[in-house]
This record gives sequence, C-alpha cells and structure tokens, in this order.
Amino acid sequence: MADQEVHAAPTLTEMMRRRAALTPDAPYFYLYGDTITYGRLWDVSGRYAAGLARGGLRAGDKLCLIYPTCAEFFFTFFGALRIGVVPVPLYPTLGVEATARILNDSETGAVATIGWFRKGVDESAAQAPGVRAVLEPSDLDADAAAPAYAEPDAEDLAFLQYTSGSTGHPHGVMLTHRNVVSTIKFMAEAAGLTAEDRVVSWLPLYHDMGLIGCAFTPPLTRTPLWLLPPDLRNPRQWLELCTEVRATFTVSPDFGYRNCLRHVRDTAGLDLTSLKAALSGAETVRRSTIEAFESRFGLERVISPCYGLAEATLAVAIWPRAVPLRFDPSGRFLSVGQPCPGVAVRVLAPDGVGEVPLAPAEEGEIYVQSPGVMRGYYNNAEDTRKVLSPDGWLRTGDLGFLDKDGFLYVTGRLKDLIILAGENVPPADVEEVVDLVDGVRYSAAVGIESERAGTQRLHVVAEVRSESASPDEYHGLVREIVSRVHKQRGHRPARVLLVRAGTVPKTSSGKIQRSRLAQMIRDGELHDRIVYGTPERTVLSPPPS
Repeated sequence: MADQEVHAAPTLTEMMRRRAALTPDAPYFYLYGDTITYGRLWDVSGRYAAGLARGGLRAGDKLCLIYPTCAEFFFTFFGALRIGVVPVPLYPTLGVEATARILNDSETGAVATIGWFRKGVDESAAQAPGVRAVLEPSDLDADAAAPAYAEPDAEDLAFLQYTSGSTGHPHGVMLTHRNVVSTIKFMAEAAGLTAEDRVVSWLPLYHDMGLIGCAFTPPLTRTPLWLLPPDLRNPRQWLELCTEVRATFTVSPDFGYRNCLRHVRDTAGLDLTSLKAALSGAETVRRSTIEAFESRFGLERVISPCYGLAEATLAVAIWPRAVPLRFDPSGRFLSVGQPCPGVAVRVLAPDGVGEVPLAPAEEGEIYVQSPGVMRGYYNNAEDTRKVLSPDGWLRTGDLGFLDKDGFLYVTGRLKDLIILAGENVPPADVEEVVDLVDGVRYSAAVGIESERAGTQRLHVVAEVRSESASPDEYHGLVREIVSRVHKQRGHRPARVLLVRAGTVPKTSSGKIQRSRLAQMIRDGELHDRIVYGTPERTVLSPPPS
C-alpha cells in the first residue's frame, strides 16, 4: 500500500513530503473557503523555505510563528522544517512582555507574523536582542527554487512547544521528530482515525491539541480537515460547520461543549448525528457536560474523554469510539481510557517518596513513559530534572488513579489541589456545582492559606451573567452558591466573589490559571472586577438547613 510509505516516515518533514508526493491533489485542509492540497502545501512551503534562507535563517535557528489560524502558518512551519530551522509556535495575543520572555528563552533568531500582530511583535522583539528579523508573508513567499532539503534525523529537534503556563511561566518543551511521529501514529490508532473521517477543528494552532492532534495527525491517514479560527464569538459556527460537512470527528476542551450549551439554545438546522467521536480533553472532563451536550443535540456515546500534555507530545490515553463511558465507584470521575499503544502509566505517592506504584484506586501523581515523552525543557536543565527521570518516566503534576483493569482516571492538578482541614478537594468538583447555579456564567475555586485558621480556606470566584442585578439578587446568588457547595461537596466556601465576565484568568488553551487567580485575590487585583463581595472579606451567613 502506498500509504505505508507515509506511515514509515521517520520525521514529520518526511511524512509530509511523502504525503505530498503520493497524493498531491488530496485536500489537506479547508479554511476560509480555500482548499489547501498536499501538493500546494509542499510547493508553497518550498518558496517559504527560500524566503527564510534569504532572511538569514540557517539549520538549528529558532523561528517564532505568531499567526492566527491561516494557511501561511503551515507554509512557514513546513518551510522552516525543510531547511532545518526549528519552529516555535506562539499565542498571538500573549502580551508584549510575555512574548519577549519566550523570544529570549527560546533564543529566537527571527519572528514570522502578519500585519495584524506586527506592532506587538515589534515591541516584543525590541526586548529580545537575539531577534534579527521580523518577517511577513510578503517577505517569505520568495520566487525562487526551494533550498536543499535538510533531511533531518528522527532524533533532531522538530519544534519547541511552549506549555500553556497553567501553574507558572511557560516552558519550552523540546519535541524531536521521533516524539511527534510516534505520537501521531499511536494517537491515530487509538482515536480510530481513517481516510473516511472528516475532521472539524477550531482549536488554535499554537496549542498541542490543535497543532499535533488536529493538524498533524490527519496527513498520516489522509483525513480531510476543516479549520475554524479559535476566537469563536458564537460556537454555533462550529456546530454549523460540523453539520454542513457531515463531520465524523471533532475535539474540544470541556469548556467548548459547555459554551455550546450556554449559547446555542435553538438547535434548528443543526444535525450532529454524523459525529462518531468528539474528544474532550485539556481540562477536567465533566460528566454533566457530556450528558447535557449529548441530550441537547440528540447524540449518544459520542463525547470521548482523553488525556495528554505537552511534555508527552500530546496523547496519553483516549477513550475508544462508541464504547460506554466508565466511572469510578463513586460516580464522580470519568475514565479517560487505557494508555494508548506503546504508552505506560503508573501512579505514585504525590509526595514523591518511593517508586512503588500505588494499589488500584489509590489516588496519587500520574507518571508517563512513552515514545512521545519530551527530550526536556529548552535551556532549563533544573526543571527538566524535576519532571523527567533518567529512565524516561515523566512526572506529570496531575493527580489520578488506575483501576484494577488499567483504566486511568484524572482527578486534578497537584498544585491546584485544595486542602481543607486535611481533606483533598479537587477544584473542579466545586466548579461543577457552581457552574450549574442560575446566574453564573463561569466559576473557579481556589484554596488560600489562612494563618488564623491554620489551613486553606475555600474561595469561589463566579463570573455572573448579569452585571446589573440588584444587591439583593446578588446576595441571593451568593447564598445559593454557598448552599449548593456545602450540600453537594460538604464544604462551605469561606468567600464568594461575584465578578464580571472574563475575570477568571486562563491559559491560551482555556485552562483556568488557579495559582494566578489565588495571587490576584491575595493582592487585591480583583477590586475593579467585583460586582458583589469585597476583596478584603465576604461575610456569609450560614445557609438554611
């Protein structure tokens, strides 16, 4: 079979070269009404490779890509790979100082961007002495023959994937070609992806789920891809495109499905029954979201939990298609599946003491060993040693457990865990309760140390749907939040702050930055965002029993 040549490719560059040679007229992706075939991608990326070489970039140099979702991103990315330049995809609206920090950390030699972002990029580049040039498509699309093909080795660095920074500053994850190609292969197998599938994605190309999962896996199986921009003001566009092209496969974090529940009340004209799988990952997968989404849109056994992280290239476990979901005995936690082919998982005591895996159903820290485990963090040997053992086991920082049959359950982040009077409380447990309260748009729960109490105190920050309600209405909303959390989770929030929409800080991939939120509460940074409750202290009378 000709496609076996693509599967046998040892590098991402070679995989795409072989795909373009075998099926040049097959569509790679559709975007903004345009069709990019594999042949067109390879031809134009050759011109971009010439433009990059003309701009002074050489093998081993780093090139930051600051683009929206556009064809130019792909032309630049693969143009860089063709001459051995290392791409560094970045979040376009990260902020001037945060972008400059990554430009310096990655030792970037040049930045590729478009006019929309040029002003901010120039300001960031001014703070990064190593940046020699800022290039736009007009600079890159050179009318010249493609330079000599770099022919990278499987162990060569393919690109740097910066983490989303949910628990601190982003790290540059070093991913080799072997990391990426191996993960693509076992991920396609675990997800059951074939050439007959039709993938729709709105996920950003600067995040591992959007880039590796949705953009780099389809070429392996010749699966057509439809792309949407990630800044969907109205999630109905996503569902309409799935309906229009009869999508069989899509992916989103939990908040994307919840966003549809909030904003897509009228399902007229929407038919999602062609979907065979809709993966849910990148944050806590909620049973309530899955049940409500499938009920709203007439689906059954479609949303499939999955688990992965940038340091493992992406996937660790993916729930198989059309298989009934599996819950732990308490019914609180969903399994994300058994580890993907070639991936090993063990759960150790979260204090890092000892290396003996815990017994089934015992919660601890998740460790992963797989062909996708990163080489390390770029220019950060100290943090690399903290998470990567000499024998290749990756310490994920995530909490979870394995059941007796080897199914993995993810219960939260180690650093996000709230400890109330000695009891571990996953923030997502509280947030799931609060998000279902009428009047709440979105919520986040954090634990903040109290010297007086000698333990953490539970703080709930809830974005409200209406920012013009009366004090009595807000007071009633606070009492309802306290009552439900106390009744369903056994803990009474010490403080509830009602805030404006968009207050809860998130990473570029939509994860709640709980450590950042806790710092904002401690430093009084929420003062101008609060619609009810004081930054110093919110006094709550006990809910009626």
